[in-house]
Amino acid sequence: MSGPRPQACSKLAYLFLSISLATPFSALAYGGDSSDYDQCILHSLANSQSIFAAREISNSCDALYRNGAMLLPRERAYHLCVLQNVQTVRGAFAVNEILHACRRQNQM
Repeated sequence: MSGPRPQACSKLAYLFLSISLATPFSALAYGGDSSDYDQCILHSLANSQSIFAAREISNSCDALYRNGAMLLPRERAYHLCVLQNVQTVRGAFAVNEILHACRRQNQM
């Protein structure tokens, strides 16, 4: 009985090397450094006037700074629109109307 073929061993070694190199980069893409997310929360929630607005702001910060690599340009623009327009709104109806306007502007 002979041992593993050298070609098979090199393919297996290459596979393990690829996986080990890709893992740290994917961890960084999914929340490895949360300082930008924290700044978004601190800045955007400072003037929040309602629980509904705070929830939408938190969702947009999360989308932009924890899942930003996965967003399409129109999704990124939508979340920026939310952050720019919802901060000082008090009523749930007004927040909802702003969300609809941001969706329409960005073809969501």
